[in-house]
Amino acid sequence: MLVYVFSFVLLLSASLQAVFDLPLQLAFQQAVLLAFLAWVFVELRGAGLPAVFAKKFLPLWCAAAFSLFSLLASPFKGQVFNEWGNYAAGLLIFIYASFLDGDSRRRTDAAVICGAWLVVFWSFAQAFWMKDLSRGAPLTNLNALALYCVLVFPLALERRSWALAAALSALVLWTQSLGAVLAGLAAAGLYSCSRIKSGEGSQNKWLLAGLLALVIPVFYLLQADSLAGRLAWWRSAWEMFLARPLSGFGHASFTWAQAGFQGAGAFREHSIYAHNYYLEFLAENGLPAAAAWFAFLWAALRRRGGLARYAIVAALAHSLVDFGLSVPANFWLFCYLLAEPGARPEPAPCGRRVQAAAAAALLLAGALLLLHFKSLAFERARQEAAGAALNGNAAAAGERLRPYLGPGLFRLPALELLGRINSLRAADPDRGFSSAVYYEMALLENPYSPTAWRALGRIYSAPGLERAASGLAARKAGVYK
Repeated sequence: MLVYVFSFVLLLSASLQAVFDLPLQLAFQQAVLLAFLAWVFVELRGAGLPAVFAKKFLPLWCAAAFSLFSLLASPFKGQVFNEWGNYAAGLLIFIYASFLDGDSRRRTDAAVICGAWLVVFWSFAQAFWMKDLSRGAPLTNLNALALYCVLVFPLALERRSWALAAALSALVLWTQSLGAVLAGLAAAGLYSCSRIKSGEGSQNKWLLAGLLALVIPVFYLLQADSLAGRLAWWRSAWEMFLARPLSGFGHASFTWAQAGFQGAGAFREHSIYAHNYYLEFLAENGLPAAAAWFAFLWAALRRRGGLARYAIVAALAHSLVDFGLSVPANFWLFCYLLAEPGARPEPAPCGRRVQAAAAAALLLAGALLLLHFKSLAFERARQEAAGAALNGNAAAAGERLRPYLGPGLFRLPALELLGRINSLRAADPDRGFSSAVYYEMALLENPYSPTAWRALGRIYSAPGLERAASGLAARKAGVYK
């Protein structure tokens, strides 16, 4: 029965991307975590714990541990700790999917197919009824929508769902995603090479030649501004990695840290994603986590068979130039497809150490649930404070955020928001000074805060503050070496 929880997540998460707010995101994370723990508990009560710590899972657990360390050491952990749960949920989905029997796998595949039909329905409804596919698409971005279609396409072919395959192809054409085209060419090229190598399809040599010829016009169609933007974001990600090569800045921190590493006057100065999954993961999680994670991906890809293998290849190729795997729904589906279905391994005996580990996991899940409730409470306080500030009641806004100024995860975002609120107090002649106090406190909390550096630069540019401006520039140069 627990398979229905994972099926539910894979079915709904993609079609709900347009309304993917924090409570919904945390609900999906908790559903995956609690279902996984329930599965482990049921197995412990039965034959014993499945081989979740088998040798093939070792790189995955190492990547999870190193990535968690990166999060704990992150200067942006108050902003990104909820995002790490999306990564963890994907890892749990992979592990659980690796132990599904044939019937459970077929039911989960059916749920993925139903989810794809939901995405197709909303996309076509938006294109024909609302006359605009570009705004509020079922996924975060049209490129992400294209990757989702590429991921589901081989599954539709395996299940002989020709109508769905045709609809997904139409969506890819509608999105005009060159990244998806390159991904499809990479997957088709690998398929042709594998057929030629096995001697089953020598005629595929001509197909391979045609695919290589198609690559040239695709690259020719790349717009100069799109390429320039990507080069700037890739350089920012590389500079982030060089600043903290071992620990990184924390999973999903690129959107918060990138502005500080973007060169002055560079094209497209800000982006949520690096548009290169490999550089982004490296900059956010550090070298040890990246080495373990990419080694795991390579090993899992080599084990994967069937048409789903080519969907994985397409996703990895797409990730060279775009951010599709940074979208939770795409990443979760990717992890599910990456898991190789097979015979159920022999369970491990349930000793005291295993029971203690299970109890510790339950305690950790409880602590995480409590942290999620605190995160939702802070989000509510932040929204109420912002609303009070917009209504001209800065004092009420400050009072609403005051409980979060003590040591804790939410101190940095609370300080940055208070700095912004105080800068809006137009009737207060000391608004610049009071705002600078909060931003200076934010820098003490996180020396890489682009928000604080940018705001203080504006404040200290006022006449008479030349010394403060010079000192700020010197401090910033010491951080961004």
